[in-house]
Amino acid sequence: TRWLWFSRTDNTRAWAGLDLQFTVEERAFFFASTTMQIGNSMEALFWEDRWIDGRSVRETAPLLYACIPKRRHKLR
Repeated sequence: TRWLWFSRTDNTRAWAGLDLQFTVEERAFFFASTTMQIGNSMEALFWEDRWIDGRSVRETAPLLYACIPKRRHKLR
């Protein structure tokens, strides 16, 4: 989960542009153990960040999320 944290907090590092892949379990652990504060929304991931009362759109509306093309999951 360290790489998930780094990918979200420091976009100046060498790995910032890489499309890092994480398992469902790794993502679940990361999101269960962290909270995020959305600032100017320029870095927020609309579908995956937990900005709706501590939950993501993916968690709140999984059927809607399933309809979204995978390339859009990382939409800011």
